[in-house]
Amino acid sequence: MLKRTLIILSMALALVVVAEPVQTVHGIVMTPAEWLALNTVDAPTVDTPSGQKQEGQGNGFLRALKAPFKAIGRLFGRGKKDDNKLARISEKDAKRFESAAPAVQLNKTTPAAEVSSSGNASSGFASTREQNPADALETSALDHLEKGRALLDGNDLNGAIGELSLAASANPKLSEASSLLGVAYSRKGLRDLAERSFENALRLKKDDPQNLNNLGFLLYENGDYEKATKYLKRAAKLAPNDPRIWNNLGLAQSERGHFDDAYESFAHAQGEFKGHLNVAARLEKQGSTKKAIKHLEKAFALQPNSPDVLVRLIDLYDSTGNEKAQSARSSLETLRTLAKAPVN
Repeated sequence: MLKRTLIILSMALALVVVAEPVQTVHGIVMTPAEWLALNTVDAPTVDTPSGQKQEGQGNGFLRALKAPFKAIGRLFGRGKKDDNKLARISEKDAKRFESAAPAVQLNKTTPAAEVSSSGNASSGFASTREQNPADALETSALDHLEKGRALLDGNDLNGAIGELSLAASANPKLSEASSLLGVAYSRKGLRDLAERSFENALRLKKDDPQNLNNLGFLLYENGDYEKATKYLKRAAKLAPNDPRIWNNLGLAQSERGHFDDAYESFAHAQGEFKGHLNVAARLEKQGSTKKAIKHLEKAFALQPNSPDVLVRLIDLYDSTGNEKAQSARSSLETLRTLAKAPVN
């Protein structure tokens, strides 16, 4: 009896191997609902496009499982029943053959560790205090500004332009960055870029005397004396004790032929003596020799022991045939003699 049973089991196993084709298994990531439906014992019905119910779409694993039992049933004459209808197995058998649930893949990234208000991550690693983005940009802008200023002082114009451009980008409202950029561009001879930079600096700080002075002097160098005078006057009003602004204003006024105003500006910058000398030089440059002589004579009256003024006067006297040339030479010889005399 035992031998017959073993033969029947061997035949059933052989039928399972032959009848069940080898299938290629592909890994499929299933949702929890799909996995539950696939592991249901009863074969579900599926609606076909024609509206009919289609059966037999159950679990392939369970079909393989019931094959040996069906084969044994046929051997013992129980093959007349409907092969398409699967008898429900017991709950105990279902638990025996049930596999572990497959993992479900989620399209989700790992969240970053939470950061407490003190700036430390929950993982326990210490981190630096986070800086407000606006404060970080301001710090970066000031850092690039100082680097640019140092490079400009060292006459590294390209390096200065690079750093100052970064400062202006980090903080577009930083007037000083635009102002120094204008200076760097001006030194490189890029006057259009310099003018735009000075104008931008002035838009940011319209009442800054240095911004007004920088733009005014650039306009003077560009030959726009009228606009230069306008900006330089505003600068002088805001900074009345800045000699550089007054001197630049005198230069612009001289080019416009306003020599009386120019003298006042030069005198405001360096005093009356140098004021007369500066106006005399501008007049001489423009060919107004007689007017230049008058200012030199006024300068000599303020400092009669100045040999430099006498030398310039003698040259102008000779060029105009002025009879005062000889008297000026005598005065010059006397000054030189006194200068050589030993001091007791």
